[in-house]
Order: sequence, then C-alpha cells, then structure tokens
Amino acid sequence: MANSENKIKNFINSLLLHPLIQRLKLVDDKGINVSTHTYDVLRIATRNIKKKDLANIEESKLNLFAIIVGVIIHDTTKGSLRLNNSKLSHSLVMRKHPEIAIKEAKVLLSEVEEYTKLKIKKELKEEIYHIVASHHGKWGKIKPQTREARIVYEADKYSAMYHRITPIGAKDIVKLMNDGFKKEEIEKITGFSEGIIVNRLKRAKKQLRLRSTKQLLDYYRQNRTIPDGDEFFSRRITETKKLLKKAEKFGFEKLVLENELLNYIYEEDIFE
Repeated sequence: MANSENKIKNFINSLLLHPLIQRLKLVDDKGINVSTHTYDVLRIATRNIKKKDLANIEESKLNLFAIIVGVIIHDTTKGSLRLNNSKLSHSLVMRKHPEIAIKEAKVLLSEVEEYTKLKIKKELKEEIYHIVASHHGKWGKIKPQTREARIVYEADKYSAMYHRITPIGAKDIVKLMNDGFKKEEIEKITGFSEGIIVNRLKRAKKQLRLRSTKQLLDYYRQNRTIPDGDEFFSRRITETKKLLKKAEKFGFEKLVLENELLNYIYEEDIFE
C-alpha cells in the first residue's frame, strides 16, 4: 500500500501554519518556547513507539496520525490563555476544565479541515481530542484511556521533567565572569534573571563543595571548566541546549514534517 504523502503532509503542514500553532513560538514555558517543547514531545513519542509497531502497523492498530496531531495541538491553550491575559492557566484547565482545551482543539481542526478540504474521520478526531484532554495524566481531570494517549502523556511528562528548564548553566555564567562581566551585565547579556544566575552558581558551588563565588571562579581558572550541578541537572541543561539549537537551526515545522512516523500513515485510514 503506497503512502499518500501529499494529502497527509498537506494537512499537517496547514495545521503547523495555523496562527494558533504559530503563536506558540511566542510563549516561553520555563526556559523553552512551547513550539520547541511540542517538537520534543513528538521526538520522544516517536522514540518510545516500538519498532515492531512500525513494522506491523496494521496489526498493532496504533494510530500514528492521532499521535502526531494530538502532540501538535496538545498545548495550544498555553498560547491562547497567556496571550489573551486569561486568569486561567493551562495546568488549571487540564486539572479542572479540560473541556476548554477540547473546544479549542475542535475549532482548530475544523478550520484546518475547511482550508485543506480534507475531513478527518469522526472516530479519529475523538481519539485526538482524548489525547489533548488527557495529556497531563494523573495530574489532569481526564486520564489516558488509549495507547495513543498514554504514549503522548509519557512523552510530555519526560519532556517536562528533563527539558523545561532555563537553558543556562554555571559554566556559561562563570566564563562571562572570568571575562570581566559583573552579575548585572550577565543578566543583560543572557536575558536571564538574577534569581536564575544565583541559582546556577549555587548549584555548582554545592557540587564542588565550595563556599564562595570567588572560590568557584578560582576553580574555573585552574580547571577551565566547572560542573553545572549534579549529574541529573547537568544532563537536563545539556539536553535542553541541544534541543533548542536543533529547533533554531531547522525550524519547528520542518522537524515535524520530517518525522518518520509520517511514512506509516495512509490517507484512506485518515480522511473521509
């Protein structure tokens, strides 16, 4: 069976270019913008899908289109709520009022369907809405009830745990200090707050069992490097920097459209 790549990618591309998705680039979420987080969730979900599912996709009955679309739109209320100065937060919506997220997802898909003249099958749309409504897992009002929803929830949880972090470590800060910049200047150069700067220096000092920033700077001058923190924190910083660099280099849309899962989706399974 040949993959009907044009219609599938046309729909996904139109979805990615929708204003509701595009403005996620403007929303910072603890260090990275929401569109980068969205790509990260899709990347992790793809990694977590077993190879045997891809080799026998018809037997596994895993709906990859629902996963991709569900990931792309799962956090749209982060943008709509914040940019409209709503008193509600995305977390509160998922915990108390998931119907708000579902309604937004329905409007969004309806507009993309109208634009592309491609109508998604009803049962597939219901799966997508469930993914959106349940992606906070045990922290949300609605819990994942399908494999697709559980895959997205686990990927979102991993991304939040490891990659929702302001992407600067003590090494970056101390290097600037060694170059003669003061804390106030470093804040302006990096765009990060005094609290973040102090936190990163504190983590490095704790890891090296040093008491003062002067001792930390001396250690850097002697060794030309310092740890960003413990192993877990250092890993988070490193992975987040790589993620941001990749997203900035290639673009959120291109990375999604090149996702390997698209090679296993067929239009007759998706559209009416």
